[in-house]
Amino acid sequence: MGKFICSVAIVLALAPWGAGAATLPEIMVQIMAVMPGTYDTADQVNDEIVRGIPEAQRHERRHVIYARIDAPQIGPYIFFRQERKGGPEGEIITRGVVVFEPDESANGIRMWLRNIPDPVRFTDLHLKKDLWAQVTFDPTYGGKCPFHWRLAEGKLVGTLQGGGCKIISNAGKAMSFDATWTSTQASLSVFDNTYDGDRKLLSGRADKVATLYTRLKP
Repeated sequence: MGKFICSVAIVLALAPWGAGAATLPEIMVQIMAVMPGTYDTADQVNDEIVRGIPEAQRHERRHVIYARIDAPQIGPYIFFRQERKGGPEGEIITRGVVVFEPDESANGIRMWLRNIPDPVRFTDLHLKKDLWAQVTFDPTYGGKCPFHWRLAEGKLVGTLQGGGCKIISNAGKAMSFDATWTSTQASLSVFDNTYDGDRKLLSGRADKVATLYTRLKP
């Protein structure tokens, strides 16, 4: 949820992925195939320029990598996530790990986005196999806002449980979140707003127009 929350728990319901008796391992294989890649918002930004949208209302250029790493100290299904603003050479604004694990009680897959301690040391971690065994995350932070995913018109759609999420932050502040993520083989669309206890927007967009990350070809 922007810079105000560093992790979310995402539950992907098993049934919507398709008919038949697909098992959790089979669903995990599908997720592992869809998530990894490099994404950029350049197409969205350029489209907004062509359409004459004022600069102050355009989306910020973002570039993000999701890469599978071997980090058994965290779990068997781990990705490294690194995001820059301004493009592939821009300032890094996020370094973290994406943690997947089966949740048999929910008959689905659970996923967390976690910040990592000493993040500068782990810059470009996906290219530094010697550091994979040393990466970890703060287990006391995050995981309070579950997403529930379904397959809708050929797309994976994730929404916050109950249409939103309210928490008390580690600093004791009331916060709420609205979010919808849509994932396809070609793109990742993210609407993700954070509000204070009075519903004042803290991060995200007042117009609720999603950020569209286009998957780049390898």
